[in-house]
Amino acid sequence: MIEAQTIARSMQDKIRLEPLPNGSYQVIAPFFHEDGDILDIFLREHEDRLQICDFGTTLMRLSYSFDINTENKNNILSKILLNNGVEDSAGNFITDTSANTFFDDLLRYQMAITKVCNMEILRKEYVASMFFEYFGSFVIDDLGKQFKRVERNFKPTKEPWFEADYAILDNTSSPVYIMGIKTDLHASRASAFCLRMEKESQNPISIAVHENPDALSKRDRDALTNAVHKQYTSLDDFKAKGQEFIIKNIA
Repeated sequence: MIEAQTIARSMQDKIRLEPLPNGSYQVIAPFFHEDGDILDIFLREHEDRLQICDFGTTLMRLSYSFDINTENKNNILSKILLNNGVEDSAGNFITDTSANTFFDDLLRYQMAITKVCNMEILRKEYVASMFFEYFGSFVIDDLGKQFKRVERNFKPTKEPWFEADYAILDNTSSPVYIMGIKTDLHASRASAFCLRMEKESQNPISIAVHENPDALSKRDRDALTNAVHKQYTSLDDFKAKGQEFIIKNIA
């Protein structure tokens, strides 16, 4: 028979408070980093509020291997904290608690700290899942400031299969077709589109922007290379060099 109450008591008995000289307490609990170090979690009274906090140790530890130096990374950090009810107070991660809710608050807090410490992994997953959102935002919001005619989901022949994610039509004699490439299917469709446009006797400038070219099969990667005019191996690469390339080729 499962003795649920006994098990529950044994778990909470693993948590204790060690007093510190500054009047706060260190929370000693079986929560660990990947290298085996215990999570730095503290309990303090601040302006008549009981708070769980880390005194900035999480960001300090993270800085040894990962810098939060972009808007994207800051957004991910803010989302992690917000979703777990944790506030960033000048680098000190805090959440209010009470004697009655401490155990639940502690579990939620350690989850947030663990996710923050694994931000590099989360960032890669998040950027991957948001590839087309970031890609589209750059084309519409950033390139849209430079070029007057930017259209999305552009079908120059009105055929549904032959579609460019975005088209820049400032120079109609040299239309620019931009396609995001994440999977073999995207690569195959982009290749077919480029070949179709060549048959239309246009003078198109086709651009493929990859999430990760190494994720493609060799067959589809080679076919795309033979069909498209310009490839960028990442969205960051396209952001850095794409506008200059487009201006040069439609002038």
